[in-house]
Amino acid sequence: MARFGRRYPAPPFRSRLPLSTLPPPPENLRVTASAPTTVTITWDAPAGGAAGYGVYLDGAAQGPDQTGLSYTVTGLVEGHTYLVEVDAVNGSGNRSERAWLSVTTPDVTVPTTPANLVATAVSHTAITVGWEAASDNVGVTGYQAYLGGAAHGPQQTGLSHSFTGLSHGTAYLVEVEAVDAQGNRSIRAQQTVATLVDQPPSAPPGLTAEHGEEQVTLTWGAATDDLGVTGYEVLVDSQVVATLGPAARTYTVLDVVPGITVASAAVRALDTGGHTGPEASVSLLAPYMPLDMPVYRLGGWAGNVVDEHGVQWVVKEEEGWTSSPAVRARSRPRGGLDGQISNPGLYGRRTITLKGTAVAPSRLEMLAAQQRLVSVVSPRREALLRVLEVHRARQARVRLVGQVQITDRGSRVFTWSMTVRAADPRRYALLPTRGEAVIDALPGAAEVRVVLDGTYRYIPGVLHLWGPIRNFRITHAESGGQLVAAAGVEIPADPDYSVAIDLGARSVTAYVPVSVWPEPRPGRGLLRHPPAWFTLQPGLNTLLVEGQPVVGQSGAPRLAVETRDAWA
Repeated sequence: MARFGRRYPAPPFRSRLPLSTLPPPPENLRVTASAPTTVTITWDAPAGGAAGYGVYLDGAAQGPDQTGLSYTVTGLVEGHTYLVEVDAVNGSGNRSERAWLSVTTPDVTVPTTPANLVATAVSHTAITVGWEAASDNVGVTGYQAYLGGAAHGPQQTGLSHSFTGLSHGTAYLVEVEAVDAQGNRSIRAQQTVATLVDQPPSAPPGLTAEHGEEQVTLTWGAATDDLGVTGYEVLVDSQVVATLGPAARTYTVLDVVPGITVASAAVRALDTGGHTGPEASVSLLAPYMPLDMPVYRLGGWAGNVVDEHGVQWVVKEEEGWTSSPAVRARSRPRGGLDGQISNPGLYGRRTITLKGTAVAPSRLEMLAAQQRLVSVVSPRREALLRVLEVHRARQARVRLVGQVQITDRGSRVFTWSMTVRAADPRRYALLPTRGEAVIDALPGAAEVRVVLDGTYRYIPGVLHLWGPIRNFRITHAESGGQLVAAAGVEIPADPDYSVAIDLGARSVTAYVPVSVWPEPRPGRGLLRHPPAWFTLQPGLNTLLVEGQPVVGQSGAPRLAVETRDAWA
């Protein structure tokens, strides 16, 4: 780099001659060659010529005057800036003003490699490195960081750099080079650094299962993870049934009978790295070993099994579950009009008596078994009697009749007898059968089909209808029965409004927001009188729902049906 001009501060002496008598200075002073330690300058002779020329470096004369029009200055230092001057002298020894140039020699020396490149912080997705300052013959102006051979970010002056957005458990080549003002770059310092490997989350601690009649509620503690838990998966018999958020600590699995329809449940955690942790599992099997079929289960007691205490419960006699004749209606259906199809209240109750023997491993266990047996069912409460037969499992809701009879037959053996009664004579499947119909557009219709097993001719069920719909009609295709809304009845689109129709109890319940009424209300007046009641039947049941739109409201009305297989 060079700067030049026609004037510069006067030489060390001043001529006493008038300027008009001084020779003109050299013209067109320029650099014609430059190297780290030498500079060659060239100039043109002034008008009228000159007897010689003087060359100066930073004000110091460079040898005697010369007659040539170029000069090579040597012994320079690379990357430094110098003032080069040339003046003309005439035959009388008079010297002109100096022509001058500011010349910088090229810097070709690269900085030293940054020393001690090390990783100062490593996470799953980020790496921070640091290094010591490099040196240069002129001066380091900055550093450039590289990741995998590509420049990462702009040039910087600091002695550390962070790489973010990296992948878990991946090794990266990290490099840093020093840069000087001339753009010379050092040899890169290199280091291979790996991000942390994401570890799977832990198994959720403390998993427990609370058994219900047709559900099981799982509860667990928070799992831990190096990145963070993002959720939990709930599994039943090794199948995922729900995916929950990270704050979840409980989940209720519906429509299952623990130990009969399902055998195990588990929960496992998920993390932000996409890993799935190990399962925490719990068995849902009943704590007994079957001795014979059928197995009778009533509350926490079971017959024809060896229980977890080693007590053998053998059912010797059973009456009323399989041996009683089919229960028939006391009144016949007469066209399906209101009050003309018998409901469960018109059928005889089913009374079931079980008798058997219990053999305990010790007298102490026998006494404990007797205590458990007499407290298994409270006379004031209903319980489910479930009978597990070879090809099916069925149930009835019963109450204890009288007291459990116990007679000791030895130090470890006793006989027992209990009688229970079911107000509803039907024997039902353990789990419900459900279906749903959705009307896409109104006016319009939709149908739902439900196939039921069993031998009972009149199977109850519950129909639940949500809006928006006006003047609805529900038809049972197989019997021709229809439930028609009273004129002008509307169910709004708000899901807090709905109508439930119990086909067995022949009741109608209107559900409204609690802000309107604190509890469900009787809704028999919502149906046109007299309603043509119907019940479901074994085999195919086709339910057709239809209606008109509600002015100013949009949505898809839906009809849900819930029932069970039933046997006489």
